Amino acid sequence: MICAINLNNMIGIKHMRQFFLIFILVLGSFNVLAKPETNLNKLLQPHEVQQDIDEWINFINKTHPQLSYTVKDVDRFYSDIEDLKNDINKPISVLDFWRKISVFNSTLSDGHTVIKLPNPKELANLHIANGGGIFPYSVVFNNGKLVIKSTIDGKATELRGNEIIEINGKKINDFIAPLLKRTNGDSEAFRKAMLQRRFAEYVWLYYGDISTFDIVLNKFGKKTKRTVKANHTQFDLSDSFADNFTFEIVDSKNALLTIKTFYWGAEYKDVIAFLHDAFSKIQNSSVEHLIIDIRENGGGDDVIWIDGILPYLAEKTWRTGSKYKAKIIEGRAKEGQIVGDVLEGDMSYREVKDNVPKFNGDVSVLISNFTYSSSILFANVIQDHQLGQLVGEPTGGRSGQTGGVQALNLANSNLRVISPRFYLERPKGGDNQAPVKPDLSINYDKTIPEQLVNKLINQRNLRAN
Repeated sequence: MICAINLNNMIGIKHMRQFFLIFILVLGSFNVLAKPETNLNKLLQPHEVQQDIDEWINFINKTHPQLSYTVKDVDRFYSDIEDLKNDINKPISVLDFWRKISVFNSTLSDGHTVIKLPNPKELANLHIANGGGIFPYSVVFNNGKLVIKSTIDGKATELRGNEIIEINGKKINDFIAPLLKRTNGDSEAFRKAMLQRRFAEYVWLYYGDISTFDIVLNKFGKKTKRTVKANHTQFDLSDSFADNFTFEIVDSKNALLTIKTFYWGAEYKDVIAFLHDAFSKIQNSSVEHLIIDIRENGGGDDVIWIDGILPYLAEKTWRTGSKYKAKIIEGRAKEGQIVGDVLEGDMSYREVKDNVPKFNGDVSVLISNFTYSSSILFANVIQDHQLGQLVGEPTGGRSGQTGGVQALNLANSNLRVISPRFYLERPKGGDNQAPVKPDLSINYDKTIPEQLVNKLINQRNLRAN
């Protein structure tokens, strides 16, 4: 069915806020209560595994608008699923079931399409409470190399910046290969960005409990060997407003607005009020350059940037995308629509809010390979409507994003499955499989995130002089 309509009208404005909650669903903080660690060892009978797999595939078929948008060989995907069902003919633990079926996360090649254990950090905390341990360092992929950033609880370490080249006798590429394969994401770059944020949990979930780690490090060509004990301190799962939203006037000309998520639940209006206050402070200052940092932003609620940022930047009509394709699902069908149909159409333009004072200075939006979902839509709007420049590195996600994520816990294993029900092409169209590329590429040390801000300001100062 082909139509040219406003996507807001098709599915209801009240549901638009739910479209890009990837930071909630994919990063494991969907607010589903984690079962005790013993659930990982629960034995599933072969028929229960087959029931769960069928439930998952039926869920995808009923929800996804076009699997071939992200999956290279859809027929092969379905065939491999059937092979897995046939291969499991003995009782299997929930954890081993996850280890087997999660390899399809990389095949699905989409951050919004995943089968996973719910809340892996909560599971890790239960594991630690039961006497287990996890990998003791926080890591980042820095110029393609896996390096130590801090201790797992965020404390400084003298090993910061050391490249990990071997763990427990395995070359690092061999060690992380099965972990990456089980990580969801549009591309290898995005899967690496996801994996580095769940590295300790995935090492435990895939390799089991390890009491000590023999690691080989490299820094400036010098190799060293370390034996380190597993960490036994639980993750701090608190998530405050100040952890996610900050604003500062850096100097007389530059201001920095950091937004680590576009989701804040029922209190999303608090974020919008915070953004209005930030722009009010900018208007009453001499700031000529606003830096908006969304490098750690995995998505969320479009309404936050639509109502909180765009009114101050847009002087002409704009739209979040060009074309869309959406599946009509149970409970969302409007009059004249049939569940199971796929609608295609064009996004409509949004009017400019003339009663809002515009920021007339320069805008730089910092992006990274983790910038995703609603934050990719925001980056698209900034770039395609020439509202500012994008700075940093290409996104790991496609410029044409899936969304409208739906979620389900499988009946027997309790694995969490997620699927989008639409995809949206970027405003200017073009190659929607390509990442969002920055207008200004700046390389920096990812163990020192603030380095990108400093380099950007220094470059501007040099040009000004």
